Amino acid sequence: MDEMSDMRHRILSEAARLFVAQGYRGLSMREIAAACGLSKAGLYYHFRDKEELLMAVLIDNLEQMDRLIAACRRAGGSTRQVITRIVRRIFQMPQEQRAMIQTATQEMPHFSLASRQTFARVYQEKFTGQLAAVLEAGTAQGELRPMDARQGAWILLGMMYPFFSPRGADEAQATQGAVDLLLELFFNGAAGQAARTPKQDGTI
Repeated sequence: MDEMSDMRHRILSEAARLFVAQGYRGLSMREIAAACGLSKAGLYYHFRDKEELLMAVLIDNLEQMDRLIAACRRAGGSTRQVITRIVRRIFQMPQEQRAMIQTATQEMPHFSLASRQTFARVYQEKFTGQLAAVLEAGTAQGELRPMDARQGAWILLGMMYPFFSPRGADEAQATQGAVDLLLELFFNGAAGQAARTPKQDGTI
């Protein structure tokens, strides 16, 4: 990694941490520059404004998601095994990386049309579209019931979304215990097998 790339990586890392801790509107470029050991002018050399910087952080986050999902798919296994691997890996990511997904949802309505369009395209290409592809393959292979794979991906993401908010270390760790339940509900529903089996007296 050359010096320019190393500094860009440092800026994105520090900015992600600060955006999650303080929020987009509560954070100044001066504070980000100070955290990176740069002058304000030095930070503007790399990013023309705060919107461009947050967009860069979000795109970098989505590219990491894309690589994560691709690695989980390459590892093979059933659709359930692949989805389980993806979800567990996401929950193992540093808290600020997970929280950036929620930050994007909250802040994107305030961005320019061009930024919103770019983010929507990359979000679908790198994240939700990749999840949908896994579900679509599972349906084609007969492992899952017929479904709109895109809707299925959004439902799965919706179940995960509450755990993307910034939390204290203890709470963030506690969410790991919810992964099994989340996956069980997604694949089998809340009723469970017992509720779907007729009782011995013939009632349901």
